[in-house]
Amino acid sequence: MSDIIRLLPESIANQIAAGEVVQRPASAVKELLENAIDASADRIQLFIRDAGTTYIQVKDNGNGMSETDARMCWERHATSKIKRADDLFKLSTFGFRGEALASIAAVSQVEMKSKREEDSLGTELKIEAGQVMLHEPVQCPTGTSITVKNLFYNIPARRNFLKSPSIETRHIYDEFNRVALAYPSIEFILYINDIETLCLPRTVLRNRIIDVLGKKGTGELLEINETTDILKISGFVGSPEYAKRVRGDQYLFANGRFIKEPYFNHAVQTAFQGLIPDDFFPYYVIFFELDPSKIDVNVHPTKTDVKFEDSKIIYSILRSVIKKSLGNYTLTPQLDDNQIFNFNTSVDNEVITRFNSPKINTSYNPFSTDIQPNKRLDWSKIVDPFKLTNSNFYEGGEISKDRNEPYIEPQLFAPTEKLTFDAIFQMTGGYLICSKNHELFIVNQNAAHERVLYDQFNNHYLHQTMAIQTLLFPRVVEFNAADFTLVHSLLDEIKLLGFDISLFGKNTFIINGIPALNDKADSQLILEGLIENYRQNEQNLHLERKENLIRSMARNAAIKNSETLTYSEMENLLNQLFHSIHPNFLPNGKPVLRKISQQTLGEMFVK
Repeated sequence: MSDIIRLLPESIANQIAAGEVVQRPASAVKELLENAIDASADRIQLFIRDAGTTYIQVKDNGNGMSETDARMCWERHATSKIKRADDLFKLSTFGFRGEALASIAAVSQVEMKSKREEDSLGTELKIEAGQVMLHEPVQCPTGTSITVKNLFYNIPARRNFLKSPSIETRHIYDEFNRVALAYPSIEFILYINDIETLCLPRTVLRNRIIDVLGKKGTGELLEINETTDILKISGFVGSPEYAKRVRGDQYLFANGRFIKEPYFNHAVQTAFQGLIPDDFFPYYVIFFELDPSKIDVNVHPTKTDVKFEDSKIIYSILRSVIKKSLGNYTLTPQLDDNQIFNFNTSVDNEVITRFNSPKINTSYNPFSTDIQPNKRLDWSKIVDPFKLTNSNFYEGGEISKDRNEPYIEPQLFAPTEKLTFDAIFQMTGGYLICSKNHELFIVNQNAAHERVLYDQFNNHYLHQTMAIQTLLFPRVVEFNAADFTLVHSLLDEIKLLGFDISLFGKNTFIINGIPALNDKADSQLILEGLIENYRQNEQNLHLERKENLIRSMARNAAIKNSETLTYSEMENLLNQLFHSIHPNFLPNGKPVLRKISQQTLGEMFVK
């Protein structure tokens, strides 16, 4: 019997190795941007076409390379960062494994021009599938320009596994944002399909955060800065008003490198405990600076999964530092980024102790006279004074334009043909219990409302009959560049859902109206939640735009399980649910209710 084990050809081995480093266009973007930073560039340009599948180019004004280095950098395990194993624990730069450029070249067509300041001519290379096709002198500016064309052209199977252009573009935005946030002293410019999408001038970290991620609303950025024997922690966390129901905009960096560390994310979450609801997530950009020997960044080729030697201690320090910042926030509130109130009053130790565990009611409305947790506003108290006047509007939406027409108070659930139930009550946790025709139903109220809203949005979208609730005060909403691009691409479909929305400047939209089926007061949260849910569905499900938007809107607008409902609201919700064609399940297949027959109940008590 002949031997069966043999060495793989170098070309195949390179393609296999490339799969660990270059998983999608964003992977190539990350490696090229990090190389430009290692080259001491202070101006970096990124050009993307067709979500990076056909064209990626990174230009920098860094140190450039000699002719020999320009050729050697494309070989596997060729690096200037390490000479022996001990150097792996003294790293202060990004690229050190010497496989990124070789991996990119193995699965694409690459062109590079590079020149040092002291050289009169630079070097040009053209590489296809790892093979050097051209190597010659060229006239070019100081720095390096690398162009990656037709990624995965020689591995069609890998190319077929790429997601939609919008998803791949989003991943590129994510990588670009991570690098830009870590290095505010560098100017970054992003071009998407030859259009300048994002220009980030050199600035300080606070301004870079606002430039990249946009202003988050009425809250503010709280600075954290603490130096210990183990590490230095710096950066910013968003005040509790910034917190959202969906994850996103949580950034951790270790020695300038973006990392994924759920353990430390949990530390931040616990620091906000008592200040935000349990199902909300704070917003932060936090930097760790520590001895490179105390952290192992060589765990994974992408270098985002790392290991810390003193992770438990760092967890405790991080949580304490953020609590301290939040405590100072309650004592010295800020009007904006540039104006800080100074209070010259003395505060005794007892007061300081109380403020170390602050309690902030983020739902507080100073203009309301009757705010109760988990209870909706009594609309009559707001609207009654206007019922018999010539006013055509109330705050939040349009009402009858006929002054003699009786006013109808908004209802959470519009009544339908009424079914009768033997009994209805609400359990803690958002479950409705009802009995009818000798059967017991256990209903998840959040899922039930989502099912009802899905049917309603689907019907109105199909017939283009969605009623619009006009806002008395139009709302201006600013997005980061990635979300702005997504909203702009979905603008026509979003209007069919009942939004009166239009462009209002760079990365900004103005909302004049929202869907009348949605009773939420904050139009910005409605739109932001819609986009976040849409993006999550796009990542996990293969849905066409209309279906994705309707599911996203229904999920975003549905009541939460923490909300307390009146008997009338429970009754109307159950009526609408049982009139649905598919009351048992959500469109994604998750159950809405469980039915227990009288026979099943009896069997539970049989010995």
